Amino acid sequence: MRGSVFTNFQEMVEEQFGMACWETLLANCDLPSGGIYTVSENYDDQEIISLVVALSDETNIPVNQLVEAFGRYLYKGLIHSLPPSMRDYPDLWTLLEAVDSVIHVEVHKLYPDAVTPKLVVQEKFDSGVKLYYQSPRKMCLLAIGLVHQAAESFGMSVSITHECCMHEGADHCLLLVEKEQVKQD
Repeated sequence: MRGSVFTNFQEMVEEQFGMACWETLLANCDLPSGGIYTVSENYDDQEIISLVVALSDETNIPVNQLVEAFGRYLYKGLIHSLPPSMRDYPDLWTLLEAVDSVIHVEVHKLYPDAVTPKLVVQEKFDSGVKLYYQSPRKMCLLAIGLVHQAAESFGMSVSITHECCMHEGADHCLLLVEKEQVKQD
């Protein structure tokens, strides 16, 4: 996994739980990297899993909840790492369509060894899209957090329903992403 994911995770932990919490995680996890990350390097995927599980143990927040919250946090870091021309999407739906066909293509140009998830809009509806997600990491909850934060950046709220999931034996996840309707009083 790319070092930028780890550095963003460290920033989130330090901002939300304090430096002492990050140091406790490092002390409690046997990390091959020693917990020292640089943005452009690759690190063992197991390290992020170990850190999230340790954070869950430390905070009593369920792992699934932490992974989705990290996805929300990570969006802010990832979007700011893109060139300005790649941040000019008019809406969430256009951004989601560009993830695999534009953004991940550019990531692979910069980092040929990067392992990016497959995230493709399969169907479009008036109120949303169906997203196909596939990754050997099976971090669909991270993707869900990313999509929620992306929606917020466009001033909207979405609901996301798993229609099928890799954690339940499927070879991919299918996510129904729908714009939430504003309730009229």
